[in-house]
Amino acid sequence: MSPILVQWGNWSISVYAACLSLGLFLALMVVGLEARACHIRSAVWLDAALAALTLGVVAARLGYAALNWTYFQQHPLEILEVWEGGLSWHAGLIGGSIGAWLIAHRLSDRRPIELLDTFALALPIGLAFGWLGSYFSAAAYGRELYPGDAFFWLAVDQPDLYGLVNPRWPTQLMGAAWSGLLAVGLLLTRRYSARRHDWPAGTRFWLCLAVYSLGAFAIGFTRADDVPLLSGWRVDQLFDAVLVIAGLSQLLRGSISARRKDAHGRLPAA
Repeated sequence: MSPILVQWGNWSISVYAACLSLGLFLALMVVGLEARACHIRSAVWLDAALAALTLGVVAARLGYAALNWTYFQQHPLEILEVWEGGLSWHAGLIGGSIGAWLIAHRLSDRRPIELLDTFALALPIGLAFGWLGSYFSAAAYGRELYPGDAFFWLAVDQPDLYGLVNPRWPTQLMGAAWSGLLAVGLLLTRRYSARRHDWPAGTRFWLCLAVYSLGAFAIGFTRADDVPLLSGWRVDQLFDAVLVIAGLSQLLRGSISARRKDAHGRLPAA
């Protein structure tokens, strides 16, 4: 149960819901500013954002429930309680990308991947607040740390999903920090690419995907929440690895394509 931020009678707002809402609001503002800079019509990017948000949240909650089925099979109605915490970023990314991609086809002068580039700057912002919400709702909690462990000095007293409080890895805070660093890094690469005018379309999206997934894969070693295992590996880490490979392969493909275009005297897509 997430701690309550505000309550009026029977109506309340959990800290997780507040974090998620704030993150989505800030992410939407970033998308709007980036779309305006890229001269993308407001009707297009706003519809794409709403489609990404709707499909993304639904897919993220269903994905989280699937990964934590040990718990949700005993509490199936709690799958609907999105405000209590628990979203799978892998499923949310897929659902949100599909939603944005479908709307992006309304752009007659741009490819859909170019719209996803504008969303890439906002993605880590939403993820950072999602991690903070998970910290307050005890979702995606860390493994226990004990006195004498090499990283015990990092331990925070946090509960698991069942309310058992122990010194644990600050997994959620690490995820929030990694997301924040990625957001800053993407902003810097945006300014760099704007000066050079030579980054292929999709670079920021695939870069965001690969870098964040790499960090999520590493952070996965500190997590203790129940998820299915495959050959001894957490399924979410396997998804992270797949996304790292997908992101890097697309970046390589875009780089090769840009060089071929340069060889023929044409500028790569910006």
